[in-house]
Order: sequence, then structure tokens, then C-alpha cells
Amino acid sequence: MPYLIPHEDRVLGRVLATRALVSGNNPFLTVDGRTWSFAEVHQISQAVARGLRSAGVRRGEPVMVMLDNSAEFILAWFAIALLDAVTVPVNTAYTGDLLAYVAQDAGARVAVTSTTLAGAFAALAPARRGALATLIVCGDGARPEGIHCLDWAAVAATPGPPVVSQAGPDDMAFICYTSGTTGPSKGVMLPNSLAFQTVQTFVNAVGMRADDKVFSPLPLFHGMSRSMATLPALALGAQVHLAPRFSATTFWDDVRVSGATISTTIFTIPPVLKRRDPSPRDRDHRVRVMFNAHHDLEFEERFNVRLVEAHGMTEVGLTIYTHFPERKLGTCGQPGAEWEVRLVDENDGPVPAGVPGELLLRPRVPGVLMQGYVNKPQATLDSYRGLWFRTGDLMRCDDEGWYTYAGRKKERIRRRGENISAYEVESMAAQHPALIECAVLGVPAGDGEDDVYLVAAMREAPALTPSTLHAWLAERLPRFMVPRYIEFRAALPKTGSAKIERHVLMQTVPAIDAWDSLADKPNTNMETKRSMA
Repeated sequence: MPYLIPHEDRVLGRVLATRALVSGNNPFLTVDGRTWSFAEVHQISQAVARGLRSAGVRRGEPVMVMLDNSAEFILAWFAIALLDAVTVPVNTAYTGDLLAYVAQDAGARVAVTSTTLAGAFAALAPARRGALATLIVCGDGARPEGIHCLDWAAVAATPGPPVVSQAGPDDMAFICYTSGTTGPSKGVMLPNSLAFQTVQTFVNAVGMRADDKVFSPLPLFHGMSRSMATLPALALGAQVHLAPRFSATTFWDDVRVSGATISTTIFTIPPVLKRRDPSPRDRDHRVRVMFNAHHDLEFEERFNVRLVEAHGMTEVGLTIYTHFPERKLGTCGQPGAEWEVRLVDENDGPVPAGVPGELLLRPRVPGVLMQGYVNKPQATLDSYRGLWFRTGDLMRCDDEGWYTYAGRKKERIRRRGENISAYEVESMAAQHPALIECAVLGVPAGDGEDDVYLVAAMREAPALTPSTLHAWLAERLPRFMVPRYIEFRAALPKTGSAKIERHVLMQTVPAIDAWDSLADKPNTNMETKRSMA
């Protein structure tokens, strides 16, 4: 029988309290070399919730959480849920303009962070922090000056009566920032129900049971470690093991130590693991399923693990998948029962079997679709077409109803598992005084990933080289957003309304003489890449 979570039960605060009663001292969370039981996590989350309430957090209020993978992230997230407030996960690489934008857009008054990351908040001028006034800081070391700080240890020891969640399944639980393509990142408003719909789909897609252990090396500020590792373990009474980060060198040793039977992944991880030299211990582990990854029979044979592929996105969770162990090689699966699905051409007409079309979705049940984008009513409206949600992703459907991912329609770049907003990279590069204008594109990098390609027009006789611009950007952008390739041109192609013609640029890149940061010289291998693309 498929695993189902009734709509009325999809409330994180209540699920946490119930699981603490049912599973009590059973191990739940392992991170940083320590294991916490369900009861311990609930007890500390209660104290943190009381501390947050003392700091002024109220029902429905956004609270930023900018932490590396840690118990504190989980405890802060659960405490926010107990207060019926809203968690705003923040990429730990964000500083400067990117962090200021999220702070101002989300409107949070409180943020939970660490001594290693708090300086990024303090470095923002008060006018650029939005409503942010208080940091709750985890870890030893000096607290930053210039902003009010509370100590995590004190907050996590706040006494008082139990905090009881009053939220419903349709109340907002998250604001998750997903990279835009024609503007700044958008804060996606997600209800409790959508998070648990993702849990339900994940459990069915990997055949998860209460005796499973889930290993995740992915950051908690992304949905994979939260909704496809931690929350499924909470819902089933299973155990989750969070690694600080992914390491190809230690991955299999880490899963052996954890005793994991399921691992989360992204599309680029299996190819990285596969490229490593074979070892007699390749099958010496308990992992039976890795999610979410393209099918690869050679990988599966070598490591004795099933790769499971599905389609999803922040705004809708997981939509196309198969019930474990069913699958059709090379496909994402078939639409879940919760969704109506259409594939359409540019004129909204249906496409024939085997022809790529944009994936449109319409829910059959409540609570499985985002509630909109924060402060962006027009962007929210634009995401729909005739009451259908526009994913911007291209799919093919075969004669038997199996769907295969066929690329991205939106101008979105994916690198190292991160979705990158071309607009945000362009906005930063445009601040360099030597540049007139620029455009950022994604060029194929293999394994379903992109490399960031910057094309720029410079002012006359600037004292600027590609390597100098690259170093300038590296000081101002997260590492994964820094362009690999830089090309200077006299001018960029324009439309009659003076907009850059990206489709024209895409026909002329990558250029053979583009500067490659990995080689620190013009890339002579570009011709091969162009022919492959």
C-alpha cells in the first residue's frame, strides 16, 4: 500500500510532538558525531521556541536561519514550527548584496546563525538589514558588534510551559529563496502541507521504512536534506545522519559509519563517485537507494545500489516519480495522483509523444502548490497560464506515459547542485567600473551541469583582464556563482528596445578564445565542447 499522510496531519509542530511521544528515546538525528533521540530533539526545540518567543518571534513571522549542517539548524527550524512561525533558510555562502536582499525581502526581525557566519550580517549597514534587529548566535567566540546578539545556549535553555502548535496544514511553514532568471531571487511561500506531500512522495519513491537510516551530505538550506531526509525520518520514526558536506573521498566511508540504507544525492554526485578508482570496498556498505539521480546501470552494478530519479522544484515539491522499485530506465517516472499534467509548445498547444514541451501542472488536491512569491504579485501571476502552473522545465512523454526531463526553458544555470540567477551575477559584475554591460549564460559542463559564462562589453582602453575581473567577482560572489569563462566583446547584440538578445549570444558561445579560469588562459578545448553541445 502507498504511504499516505492525511492532509489534516501535515503540520510539523504537531508531528514533532507526536513522534516524541511515540518514539521517545529512539535515535533520530545524528550530526557532528552525536546522536539525539526524538524526545531530546523535541525537548530542546521546546526550549528554543520559548527563547525565540522571548526574543519577540510571533505566529506567522519569518525567522532567518543561516547555519551549516548542525543540530542547531534542526532545533531552530523545529522551534520556529512550534511557534507557528515561518523558517527562512539562507544559503551560507551569501554575503553583501545577496544577503541584504534576502533580509530586506523576507522582513525577518530575528536570524539564527553562528559565530563564523554572523559577521556577514554585522557587515551590512543597518539600512540594508531590513527589519533585522537580533541575531541568535551559536558557537564559541566573539559576537559581532553593531547588532544585538543573543547566545544560543541561553536561548536553548529557556524554561517555561510547553509550546503547542496551533498551525494548520495550509499555514505557511517556509520561505525558500530560489534563483530567478530575469530578476532577483524569489522567496517561495510554502505551506506545511506541501512539505509533507514531498515527504509522502519521497517515502514512496525510495520504499522507505521505519527501520531505514537516511544519510545526507547536502546542505540544510536546500530542500533535499530537510524534506527528503530529516522530515521523512521524523514522519516514520526512522534515523537521519547529516554530514557536514559532500566529499567524494570520504563518501562511502561516511555511509559505512552511519549504517545508512538510503542516501540523498544530486545528479552530479554519482558521476563523481564513478570516476574514482575501483575499490574492493565499493559494495561494502548498506545503502540500497540513492535519490535523486539519473539512472546508470554501470554505477548500480559497481556499487550495488539503486539510483532513483524524480522531477521536482521548490514551488511544487516532487511531481513525477515512480513507486519503488518500479521504474523505466532513462525517465523521471509518471505524474503523481495529486497532479494534472500537460506538455505544451510555445502557443500552449499539446505536443506529440516524444517531442519536448513545457511542463504545466495543476493540483487535484489542496496544499501541494506554493502560496506565491514574497512581495512579487506579478511574478506570482506570471507563473500561471490559464490556471496551470508553469514550471519552465521541458519534458518529453512517450506513448506509455513515462516522462523524461529535456532541459530548462527558463534562463537558469545549474552548477555544483546550485541554481544560479544570471541576473544576480550580472548585477554584481555590472558594478565594476570598467564594464559597460554584460550577460551571464550557462554552457554545458557535462553530467547535467552548467558552467557560468560571462560576456562583457568594456569601456575604452580599460586596465582590466579576464583574470582580474574573475578575482574581483570571487571577492563578492559565492564560489559556485563565480564565472568559469569570461569573454570580452566590443558590444553585445540588442533588440530594438535595447534589451540584450540572449538567444543570439547563445548561438555564438562558447567562443574558442574565451578565458577559462581553470586553465587561466583561452580555452582551446571549446571547439570540442561546442560540437558536443
